[in-house]
Amino acid sequence: MKVVVNELEGCKRGLEVEIPGEQVTEEFEKSFREYSRHAKIPGFRPGKIPIDIVRRRFGKEVRDEVIGRMVREYAARALDEKKLHPVDSPVLDEVNYVDGRPLTFKATFEVRPVLTVSDYHSIPVTVTRRPVTDDMVDASVRDLAERAAKLELVTGRPVQKGDFVVGTLTCRFIKGKGKPLLDEPMLLEAGAEDNHPDFNAAILGAQAGETKTFETTYPDEERAGTLRGCTVSYTLAIKEIKKKVLPNIDDNLAKELGDFQDLAGLRERVKSEIEKRARAAEAAEGKDKILSYLVERHPVDVPAALVEAEVDRRLEAIVREMIAQGRDPQKSQINWGEERDKLVPAATGTVRAMLILESIAAQEGIEVTEDEVNAWLREEARRRNVSVSALKERFAQNERLTGLRAQIVREKSLDFAFNGANITHEGK
Repeated sequence: MKVVVNELEGCKRGLEVEIPGEQVTEEFEKSFREYSRHAKIPGFRPGKIPIDIVRRRFGKEVRDEVIGRMVREYAARALDEKKLHPVDSPVLDEVNYVDGRPLTFKATFEVRPVLTVSDYHSIPVTVTRRPVTDDMVDASVRDLAERAAKLELVTGRPVQKGDFVVGTLTCRFIKGKGKPLLDEPMLLEAGAEDNHPDFNAAILGAQAGETKTFETTYPDEERAGTLRGCTVSYTLAIKEIKKKVLPNIDDNLAKELGDFQDLAGLRERVKSEIEKRARAAEAAEGKDKILSYLVERHPVDVPAALVEAEVDRRLEAIVREMIAQGRDPQKSQINWGEERDKLVPAATGTVRAMLILESIAAQEGIEVTEDEVNAWLREEARRRNVSVSALKERFAQNERLTGLRAQIVREKSLDFAFNGANITHEGK
């Protein structure tokens, strides 16, 4: 086999492969003999068909099959011989064969660029300081008290803003299609900004025992989600009015919320959590700036296939978010072609950053351990509320463990650069 490697534009490479004619002929003969053993032709017993008849009957089929198999096999051999690792499937073309002559073909593909990263030690980075104040602690403790609030029955007055209405909801679609509801249990905060204005108008000032019926027409806009362009008749049966009663912010609240001796202990824990988030935000800002610094100083070509994969990932995230919001991506007003084009610059930067971090890992000998992979899976399983074994099996089935290991290596490379950076804090 003869192999010639051609460096094409950017990260593209080309292979020219030539397979000796005698090897091709030998493969043809093997296939004809195999066909003669298993082929079924009227008038001949299986395994007793003359080779010449097999050639006439199955010649083109055998030829196409052998050439296709040899092209795939020798393309893989050529890549292995030249130690080339495509980031996408090679495109095979210009396959030429004349009986008795060599079989030739070409393959084009992309590879990761050869990259030596410099200047990643002592990177100058300015990070905004995020102080933790008593006011921030007070606000967080008030939030905890809000979550510990109880709902108490209200009598003798109408619904006020901030009350909670307990009742049932019935709806039917006058225009458009949707799922009707019949006496669906309802708990609704009166005057909440998330409510449709028609709901707030119906319940504010109402009395327990009243029934309110009204129609709502939703705009023919994407923000209306699945109710876009629909007109719906709602019937609210108000059974009870309740108000939120907040607990006193004192030692008793602290003891109810956890293993705290007093309010001071709760405040100390809250302050510690806020500080942890502040330091994490500072680190995230610093790492973003380090990546920008490295990408700016290493304007290396990136494989188009990796950029396309990153664009696909971002588009899939947009679609998932739309579905989670009840919006139909197929009925949205988004021009997906334009959206894809808009994402290319950011995706290119992300891929370039990934390649830089992988190169730093190679230069510094940074690797990932199974303990680190398992720790990541445990945390992700906790976040998704699934078992570690189920998550690991899902990753293995989808062949995502290799990608996960690469992701952890990149994260460790970024940590390495961040820990060695010359960080300056600005602000209070």
